[in-house]
Amino acid sequence: MCHQSVGLIANGLEAAGMSTIVIALRPDVMQGTGAPRAMYIRFPMGNPVGEPGKPAQQRRILLSALEVIPQLPRPGLMVELPYRWRRMQVA
Repeated sequence: MCHQSVGLIANGLEAAGMSTIVIALRPDVMQGTGAPRAMYIRFPMGNPVGEPGKPAQQRRILLSALEVIPQLPRPGLMVELPYRWRRMQVA
């Protein structure tokens, strides 16, 4: 799903009273959506919660997302998480 669609969905959920956090891979695009809260993670497109086959890493990232929500008290804020993509590309 594209960043713009996710931002619009997050806005709708927030308007209904549900707190949201968007995991963004392109912070420049996400900021233009007006998403209420976002976290930026330096992973390749299509892998917002981690590397395939690494459930422990994916769990840590999802838990981090939940922990970040209270740290972003007003709409429009974004935080960068310290995770980095480690998988090497083999040609």
